[in-house]
Amino acid sequence: TGSSEVRLLCDLEQTEPSWTVRHVGGAMRGAGADQISVLVRTMVESKVSKNVLRMFYTLGYRLDHELLRVGFSFQFNRGAQITVTVSSVNKMLKLHATDEAVPVTPGIQMVEVTAPASAENYTEVAAAVQSFCEYLA
Repeated sequence: TGSSEVRLLCDLEQTEPSWTVRHVGGAMRGAGADQISVLVRTMVESKVSKNVLRMFYTLGYRLDHELLRVGFSFQFNRGAQITVTVSSVNKMLKLHATDEAVPVTPGIQMVEVTAPASAENYTEVAAAVQSFCEYLA
């Protein structure tokens, strides 16, 4: 899609939860996008302090939904630094109620394959991701 989104991520595995804000841009379009078989999106991440929710509310944002992702990720180098994340996605029925989260798609895992790229090397990175995905298929 052409839309972008802002995500607030909280790592609950730490003794003190750590927060990250992530902007995910819309999908690349045009002639360049037609030449590659993977989705290319701009993504920018930054660590933020624990009062980030309050700041976003002050800026006029609203909490649209909360999801709890449970899983693992691993990284390797195969022509590019590729990260594979395998997780189950759960929705939280009450605000911050991680103990009461219910699966969005019971029994189904989401597999996400990402790799950092720049304007200069995205074609090579996209080819590496495509090659890895074809290897899995």
